[in-house]
Amino acid sequence: MKLLVQDKSFYEEFSDGIKFFFNQYFKIDLSENLFTFFEIVSWISILFIIDFVLRIIILLLLKKIKNFTENDWMKFLYINKVFTSVIHLIPTSFALSMNVILFKDDGNIFHVVQRITELISLILFTQLIFRVINTIIDVYNEENSYTTVGVRTFGQMLKFIVVFFSIILGIMILFTVEQNTIITVLGALTAAVLLIFRDAIFGFVSGLQISYSKIVKVGDWITISKGDIEGIVKEININLVKIEKFDKSITTVPTVDLVSSQVTNHMAMLATGTRQIKRSISFNVNSFQFCDETMLNRFENITLIHSYIKSKREEIALFNRDIENSDLDINGKNLTNIGVFRIYVEHYLKSLKTVSQNDPIIVKQLPVSPLGMPLEIGCFTTSANNSEFERIQSDIFDHLLTACRKFDLEIMQSISLSDIKKL
Repeated sequence: MKLLVQDKSFYEEFSDGIKFFFNQYFKIDLSENLFTFFEIVSWISILFIIDFVLRIIILLLLKKIKNFTENDWMKFLYINKVFTSVIHLIPTSFALSMNVILFKDDGNIFHVVQRITELISLILFTQLIFRVINTIIDVYNEENSYTTVGVRTFGQMLKFIVVFFSIILGIMILFTVEQNTIITVLGALTAAVLLIFRDAIFGFVSGLQISYSKIVKVGDWITISKGDIEGIVKEININLVKIEKFDKSITTVPTVDLVSSQVTNHMAMLATGTRQIKRSISFNVNSFQFCDETMLNRFENITLIHSYIKSKREEIALFNRDIENSDLDINGKNLTNIGVFRIYVEHYLKSLKTVSQNDPIIVKQLPVSPLGMPLEIGCFTTSANNSEFERIQSDIFDHLLTACRKFDLEIMQSISLSDIKKL
C-alpha cells in the first residue's frame, strides 16, 4: 500500500514538473485534455517497453530450453506463440491495476481507458485460449491416432464457444450492459445460435463418434459409398473431411457422412500386406457341354490339371461301369467343360507366387442371369501396394480370359462390328 502511495506522489510531482517546464521555457499552457493525451501516450509507451523487454528475456530463455528438449508440448507451445500471449497479458494486467491510480481524477478518461484495457485483455486472453487449443491439436496430430479426430473436433467446437462468449463479454464491456440483461439476451439468442451453428454441432458430435468408434483417421485409405468416393484422408475438421483421390484431385464431404454413410477403411488390409481380388467372368451358358474323350485327352495334357483329369477319368469309368447306356452323356457321371475350367482356375491361382496361399482361394458360380453365368474368382495378392495389386490382378485375368477358349467356353459380351462380320 505504501508503495502505491509513493508511485502516486511521484506521478503527481512528475506531471507538475512537465507542466511547469512547458510554461517556463516554451510559454505553452498545456490544457488538461492535451496533457491527459500525453499521459495516455506515455503510459502506452511504458507498457509497450515492458512487453518488449519481457519478450526479449523470456522468449530467448524458452527458445534455448526448446532446443535442448524433444518434448512435443514444449515445441508446439513455442511454435504457436502461447508464451508470447502469456507475456502480453502481463503488462495489460499491470495496466488494469495502475489505471485507477493514474487516471482516478479524470472520471470519463478513466472509464474510457479502463474499458479499452479490458477489451485488449479480453482479446489477448481469447488469443491465448486459441493458441493453447491449436497446441493441443498439433500434439495429437503428431500422434495421428483415432483420438486425434475427437481432439480436433472438440478443439474447433471450443473455439466457436470461446468466440461467442468473447463477443458477449466485449459487448458488456463496451456498452456497460448489466448481467441480467445479458442473460435475457442469451436466452433469446440460444435458438438462433443453434440454428447458425447446426452443422458445426452435428460435425462435433460426428467427430466424437468417429474418434470413439475408431472409424477413420488422417492418412487412412477409405471408400465412401455415398458418392462412390475413394482416396486418402488429408484432413478431418468439424464440418468437412478432405480426401485426396488417386487422380490427385481433392474432394470434400461433410463430416456427418462418415457416420451416416457406409465407409470402408482399407488400412487393416494394408497392415496384413495382402489385398483381396474379387471379380467375375460371365460365360455364355450355351457353350457349356459334357466332356467327351477327345476333350478329356486334350485337358489331360494341361499340366496344372493333369492329375485331376486322370483321377476323375478313373473314378467316372468305375462309376459308370454298371450304368445302363452309360455311353449317353446324360446317363451316369461326366465332367463338364465349365467344371473342369473352374478346377483349372483353382490350380492356377494356387500355382502363383503373387497369390497368398495362406488366405482363402475361392472360385464359385453365381446365379445365371440374362448376361450369362458369372464365375467369381476370390483370392488375396501378396502385395497391398495399389500399382502392384493392379498388375497382379490384370495378369491373372489376362490369362484366364484367354485360357477359357481352350475349354471351349464363350465369354458373354456385347456384339461388336467384327463379330457381325464373322457371321
